[in-house]
Amino acid sequence: MVSSAITPTRTIAILIGVAVIAVAGFAVVRSGVFEPETIQGAIPGPGSSSPSVSASRSPSASPSPTPTAAPEPTTPAQIKAKNIADAKARLVEYYETTAAVANNGYQDWDSELRPFWGHPALRASLRGVYSESAETGDYTTGAASVETMSVTDYRTSDVGNEEVHLNACVDFGDVRTFAEDGEEIPRAAGAPKRYQFDYVMRHQGPESYWTVNEQTPHPEQAC
Repeated sequence: MVSSAITPTRTIAILIGVAVIAVAGFAVVRSGVFEPETIQGAIPGPGSSSPSVSASRSPSASPSPTPTAAPEPTTPAQIKAKNIADAKARLVEYYETTAAVANNGYQDWDSELRPFWGHPALRASLRGVYSESAETGDYTTGAASVETMSVTDYRTSDVGNEEVHLNACVDFGDVRTFAEDGEEIPRAAGAPKRYQFDYVMRHQGPESYWTVNEQTPHPEQAC
């Protein structure tokens, strides 16, 4: 599940003139606010709605140029931009994997989603509802979509533990929940379908990857 393509670029202290000490503690999900049922959908992957391309080619068509690898970022601005892009991509992957798990009746939810959680509190907050759903055979269809993602904070580190704080507007309108017998489980009365989340994405150090370290839904904040 973990791809080397999402390994972030560390901030080079000599380029920015100062080394920032990594925050010692992990950010955790805020108790009393988190609602597990709000993340049952998934964000469609990049290009999932693009038309398919035919494999056939006209004999007279010119061959496509060989793509060249993007240069490694070197300036502080380039490094920051790459880390932000990687953190956002990891959040998208988290939603995609969550949907795959939910659409499959929550089977193997722990092994599939554990690599995305940067703190045990996230797993603990989801364990009850995911385990119960796996036992009863509940499942979902559809996918949530992230309408916007904006950066609210960016924290550098001299040991590779950069943090990207994101505010995301997520639409769950297409997600439906069903019991094992196929009967639809209605959404709770008054539950919003589209609202904001705050995320803290943190990198876990050299040769590692980005994780979700804090997830705070704001159902009272429509978007």
